[in-house]
Amino acid sequence: MYELKILEHFKKAPVFSLSDVTQIIKSKEYAKKFLKREVERGAVKKIMRDVYTLHDDAFLVSTFVIRPSYISSISALAFHSSITQIPNVIYCFTPKTKKEINFVERICYFPTRYFFGFELRTYRNFKIPVATVEKAIIDSIGIVPLSVVEEAFSEINSDKLISYLKKIKKSSIIKRIGFLAERNGFEVYDELKPFINNRYIFLDPLKAKKGKKNKRWRLIENG
Repeated sequence: MYELKILEHFKKAPVFSLSDVTQIIKSKEYAKKFLKREVERGAVKKIMRDVYTLHDDAFLVSTFVIRPSYISSISALAFHSSITQIPNVIYCFTPKTKKEINFVERICYFPTRYFFGFELRTYRNFKIPVATVEKAIIDSIGIVPLSVVEEAFSEINSDKLISYLKKIKKSSIIKRIGFLAERNGFEVYDELKPFINNRYIFLDPLKAKKGKKNKRWRLIENG
């Protein structure tokens, strides 16, 4: 009965650690034995060393395993129903180093210098940080083919997108996202023109390195 109460207690959290359990079970050795037994019988799922959950959902636990982090790229776009593709990988972004975890699905953590553009959203009665559509599109550069995320441009707020790009101030990002926004009917060029340098880059860094030059955006259209 005592052990059932412990499990009931941790249902309130997406993940918990060995140290969390030792706050209730004062003996660390007994806490380890308790967790080992519960994992073996399937009541508790082990995510990684000393990190556990009672939930069988990679999307839910992802941002609680590595903190701080937020869900982005096509994982966020699928959450927002902005794309039709259903990803089988959870993409997260963090100021920390790159990491990959396998739990139900693969969870990939990518380092970013642009740790903003996300909101707390309700998912299975928990609040989890998820990128806005605009930031998820930006974060997708070099992670997934841009043709996959272009579908999401029908959902964007162009003012929010421009404000994010101006905050980032990186010409390569601005040229790629600005071009795609314009191709999808948004008038963003005049606002972004001051950030466009003269060096030509490929539109999609993941696609074949060939295509026609776009003088307006200083891009080689390969996607």
